[in-house]
Amino acid sequence: MISLDRNRATAARQDLRIAIVGLGGAGSTVLDRLVLDGLSGASLVAINTDAQALAGSVAAEKIQLGRSLTRGLGAGGDPEIGFLAAKEAVGEIRAVLADAELVILCVGLGGGTGSGGARLVAELAREQGAKVVVVATLPFTFEGRRRAEQAEEALAAVQRDADLTMCFENDGMGDAVAPLAGIQDAFSAADQTISQAVRALAGLARRRGLMHLGFDELATILRFPSEAAPRCYFGFGEADGANRANDALARALKNPMMDKGRLLDGAPNVLVNVAGGSGMTINEVQILMEALNRHVGEETRILFGVAVEPQMGEKMSVTILCALPADPAVVRLQPAREIAIRPASTRRAEPESAIEEPAAPRDFPEPTEETADFPPADDELEHLPVVASAAPVPPPKRTEAKQEQMLLDPVARGRFERSEPTIVDGQDLDIPTFLRRNVKVK
Repeated sequence: MISLDRNRATAARQDLRIAIVGLGGAGSTVLDRLVLDGLSGASLVAINTDAQALAGSVAAEKIQLGRSLTRGLGAGGDPEIGFLAAKEAVGEIRAVLADAELVILCVGLGGGTGSGGARLVAELAREQGAKVVVVATLPFTFEGRRRAEQAEEALAAVQRDADLTMCFENDGMGDAVAPLAGIQDAFSAADQTISQAVRALAGLARRRGLMHLGFDELATILRFPSEAAPRCYFGFGEADGANRANDALARALKNPMMDKGRLLDGAPNVLVNVAGGSGMTINEVQILMEALNRHVGEETRILFGVAVEPQMGEKMSVTILCALPADPAVVRLQPAREIAIRPASTRRAEPESAIEEPAAPRDFPEPTEETADFPPADDELEHLPVVASAAPVPPPKRTEAKQEQMLLDPVARGRFERSEPTIVDGQDLDIPTFLRRNVKVK
């Protein structure tokens, strides 16, 4: 009788050679967090132009860029200098990546070293025959337009040689902590999220589960029917206890990149990998997947994998990956919105195919000399019909409205008492318009 050793079938592939490269200051910070979280089985390589920051890195292998160009002082936020500095160390970079089968490049885009050197490192890794995964962070909006443009250009360049690109937008990383949390806690939570993503990617590449997901499945989720280069979105959750399946999924969807699961609705492909100890049951896996299916679209294809890892003990984890265009709103279902008319001076002519039937007219007060130039209120604008200028519109039914006048004593402005009034063209805009113009509707 022939028996199958499923423990052997689900064992991780320990001989897979993985190199995790931290490029620039942000990349080196990710390496430090990976060591703190206990990553093993991968070589860590820190690459930087800043010699002082490089000396403080925990990575076993370090490469200083631009020894003669920048002389250990960094790239000064200039991607061109970062690229030229990286070219000086091409031989050293090739040497540390020579045996790697999978290269995970961690980089912060928008500055000099990361934006300039990322494309060269990815190109060299691909020339060595390795699969290339780029884990990049994008700058905050308040860092300025120039930094954002440099990040987008660097991202487009590095995607040409990357098999998989995962972007973390710093603007959304604040969702991982409470609003009143300290800035140090916010950055620590961001580093932890990126560390989870890197460890999950390394685990997927190594894991040999009962239902195995390989790198081909990782590449499949990026086949998106769009000319724009897609971005990979990630969620990871781990939990134990009686309700560990639901708790693990809830933590994965809570990831800042997942937008509480709303992003999954527009993704054509979603990769899901479930792992747990020897006590994980098929019922728990079914509960988790049924809950996840409430977040994905009906046409979404799910690439599913499951692995039993005895070292996990009582814990259960789920990893979720999906790909969308750079602007997820392109494919996300949008709720219907009411169309409000714009002033004639700014409203564009609508094509005939877009003309809607006019809504039923509402009753409005008859204009007087005092109110002839007075603009309608915002709530009235929302209900005015959108019609073409050439289509005849029936005049609204005129009714006469009366308004009682109530004399009120002036009151204090409360907590705004000491604030400066908003004065425009000599008028205090904090006073309602009908009071400023002394308008009375008779």
